[in-house]
Amino acid sequence: MGLSTPKRWAVLTVAVLLASTPVPAQADTDPAGALKRHLRAGHGVRVSETTRIMLGKRPSETRISGRLRLASTGPAAAQFTWWTLPRQETYRVIRVGSTVYDGSNAHPGPIPDGKKWIRFPNKHRGVMARDMAVDASQQPINVYDPSTLKAVLKRSTRKPGFLYQGTMSYQDLDKITKTPLYHWTSGRPFGPKSKGKITWKLWTGRDGTLKRLITTDTEASLVKRTDTRYSAWGSRVVITAPPADEVIDEADLLEHIRNENEPIPEDEGNT
Repeated sequence: MGLSTPKRWAVLTVAVLLASTPVPAQADTDPAGALKRHLRAGHGVRVSETTRIMLGKRPSETRISGRLRLASTGPAAAQFTWWTLPRQETYRVIRVGSTVYDGSNAHPGPIPDGKKWIRFPNKHRGVMARDMAVDASQQPINVYDPSTLKAVLKRSTRKPGFLYQGTMSYQDLDKITKTPLYHWTSGRPFGPKSKGKITWKLWTGRDGTLKRLITTDTEASLVKRTDTRYSAWGSRVVITAPPADEVIDEADLLEHIRNENEPIPEDEGNT
């Protein structure tokens, strides 16, 4: 039996509505593609990280909390605090472009009144300090470079729950990384004879946005485990240099320390 005229029109109307209703675009679930969307001027991300280094029976621990201002080329500025356990020393860092400011609160020597920040030449800062200032992290994998992230994903096994995990040698990591890498045990640059390996677990959201990265660096019997969580991708982030009157350059600070430590001249005739 054929459809009556009213029913036929109802079916046609529903078919037209379904055909004309726009289908939501599918999210880019590729983490490298999602990263490219977030690398925009003025946008940022928050970072929270714990690193444990196994040295015998008593591991050392470093924690980082901060934020990054991103650009198309990666982190353009960083502002973070890091501290060590169990000693609980606390350090503050601001990086804007290639200029890095370290909080004067942790400096062991005398500091002029009102100077809250020290501007060191980058070559005078240790490898660990230079590395952290780039992206507020001690991760060996540069997750802010789409080509590096893509190469890591290519070497990963996909697991349920938006998890990617894998292992590679230091030599392979060096090949896929554009910027120089340094051994966390010695501070020496990676090379063709570098020995060691890195394993990783990387979690993303449904849209491919990076949520968490755990890496384990192994060199001989030494192990470094870094656990980083990323949040607030795309948030508006403003990071500026400290006020000029609160900053002292390293050379001026050394001169101040020398003056402070000069011996007091003997009082002629009064001692």
